[in-house]
Amino acid sequence: MIPHLDNFAGMEALALFGGAYYTRKYLTFLVPLAVMYFFDFIINNTIARSFFPEHQGLVWFSNYMIYNALSYVVIGALGSFVLQKVKPASVIGASLLSSLIFFGITNFGSWISPTSLYPSTSEGLMMSYVNAIPFLKSSALSTLVFSIILFGGFELFKKSVYNQPEFAK
Repeated sequence: MIPHLDNFAGMEALALFGGAYYTRKYLTFLVPLAVMYFFDFIINNTIARSFFPEHQGLVWFSNYMIYNALSYVVIGALGSFVLQKVKPASVIGASLLSSLIFFGITNFGSWISPTSLYPSTSEGLMMSYVNAIPFLKSSALSTLVFSIILFGGFELFKKSVYNQPEFAK
């Protein structure tokens, strides 16, 4: 809700983090989907309301949310498999791969949508990907930044808590 670069958000990092750390695996998918829905509901009914002229009243759901949700599910699964042992190099690699997954799925969704700006041809699909490259850059940067904050912060927290004298026994 705070003004920021387009696609500069922590959702991909949140999905990765859940995949890496949640012991209750359903939370890997539920948490990012709930957070996404909450913020999309607010955004769709405030600053992006003009994109939904056909809706009367509140915008409870939009087709684009399907592709965002699918990407977070895939990214959460990636975190579950790739980040079984959290190491800086694997977090960086998974973060970059997450941005590519989000880019691939959501731009495919943008192209295949009935309200797409792109023709339903292979050239239209390529146009949707080429036009989204600037968003990929900010998405990759934000996923790296938020992954460093989430993973690094959690690891520092664990060290500070578990290295206390009462846990040393």
